[in-house]
Amino acid sequence: MPQAPYDQLHIYEINGDARSGAADLGPGYLGLWLEGDTSFLFFAQPAEKAVAGLLARQPGLGLSARHHLTYEQWQGGLELEPLVLPGLAVLPAWSQEEPPAGSLVLRLDPGLVFGNGLHPTTRHCLELLLLRAQQGPLGRVLDLGCGTGILGLAAKLLGAETVLLADLNPLCVSTTQRNADLNALEVEVAEGQAQDFLARPAQVVLANVHMEVQERLLADSLPLAGKRDLILSGVMRSQRGRLEDRLGHLGYAIVQRREAEQTWFSLWARHEEGR
Repeated sequence: MPQAPYDQLHIYEINGDARSGAADLGPGYLGLWLEGDTSFLFFAQPAEKAVAGLLARQPGLGLSARHHLTYEQWQGGLELEPLVLPGLAVLPAWSQEEPPAGSLVLRLDPGLVFGNGLHPTTRHCLELLLLRAQQGPLGRVLDLGCGTGILGLAAKLLGAETVLLADLNPLCVSTTQRNADLNALEVEVAEGQAQDFLARPAQVVLANVHMEVQERLLADSLPLAGKRDLILSGVMRSQRGRLEDRLGHLGYAIVQRREAEQTWFSLWARHEEGR
């Protein structure tokens, strides 16, 4: 199978938010990953001159470290492989593999973002989404903390009326939009905190995010109005009780659970009143 179009990654760790100055850093620039008050600038080749120019234009920024990794090292040593589920095949954008006959096909270029379907939480969310889609139209869908866009784009392939995908990280937003374009899917992609989009009208919410974000999403029943089905993941097994207790308090019952490696926990919950 052809390899990813990324090989060597040159990463510049910058103290401060470099988003406003990172739009034009040359042809080798791949993107920016924002983590708190630190910006990680990714290039396909050494970019000392481009980074020096950025720092000169924005004196409030500072270079704290340089890193050189292979793409496989950045993705945790995992080679990108096709993920085939009943009725859905997720293929690397550059793959020449033929999907099973009759399967919907989602072609994905995760770029520098995690979320290629190989992690148990992503796979479990896709499995639960497929089960939900078998029960009837998905209606309007929110994918909060979308990463590469894999879940929300799969929902659109499965017939969702509308899909809003949101992430706080600008690199996730640009990667999701690129994957939507790659698959010719019309969706809305937005940058911001997951909870800021929860009040948008929807029948299904997808959220593969860590427990702190789950707690913010489930803090108040008002933004959940009309949201019959929640497919949630990214939660450790030890946090399962807290999550399920909160869902029960909000009137949701567990339809199905998934667990992997005695560590990762995912679930599909439905509001008991049907909303």
